[in-house]
Amino acid sequence: MLPLLSTLQELALPMFMLVIICFVYIKFASVNRLIKVSSKQNVLFVTAHPDDECMFFAPTILSLLREGHNIYLVCLSKGDFYNEGEVRKKELLASCSKLGIMPNHVTIVDDERFKDGPETNWDIDSLGDRIMSVIKRVNAESVITFDSLGVSGHSNHIAISQAVEKLHMGKQLANVSVFMLHSSNIVRKYIAFLDIPVSSLFYLTTFVSLPSEIVKSWRAMSAHQSQMLWFRKLYIVFSRYMYVNTLTELR
Repeated sequence: MLPLLSTLQELALPMFMLVIICFVYIKFASVNRLIKVSSKQNVLFVTAHPDDECMFFAPTILSLLREGHNIYLVCLSKGDFYNEGEVRKKELLASCSKLGIMPNHVTIVDDERFKDGPETNWDIDSLGDRIMSVIKRVNAESVITFDSLGVSGHSNHIAISQAVEKLHMGKQLANVSVFMLHSSNIVRKYIAFLDIPVSSLFYLTTFVSLPSEIVKSWRAMSAHQSQMLWFRKLYIVFSRYMYVNTLTELR
């Protein structure tokens, strides 16, 4: 009996902390402060590669869909760095379907000027023109994309951020709200849902996935079979971006 009591005493603190974490998680999972409007908006996500949508933006996409907004996605390349572009285009459509984005709301750009690759330099003006054409076509009222660090530091992500910021600074997005996904430091990036209290307390614009939405984002990521290497499997478990997004609005 004494060994059992001793074991229970040792487990008491971890169990108490787990209860607190779960309480905080559930509390902040309902805190979505990006678009406070009563009517639906057309929200365009601007990404660089197939799988960006679920690797980085899933909490925001799923939260906005839950709120009833119309979600559009433009992917500026077909992800053909390893000559798998056609496969990855199909995987992207399958992933978007699992997230809840309609196929006719997905634009995949196949342009030689925007080849997938960390060493390729995308022309900012050409990129801006292509993004602007999609914004006009879908009548986007809000645009969400990467910040200047690109989350993973990928040059294609950063180019998109620069192109959108240039459009914004040039007043071409005068009637469009622009939000950029915050790039966290390496420690916070890989502490999974433990980053939720920090993100929710210190960032004005925060999106947290409900438990059922986390499963949905995992399923979306599993649609990218060509990318599911061992480190990607670890990523979907430990990356904060599968659980929480923090965004900054350009002013």
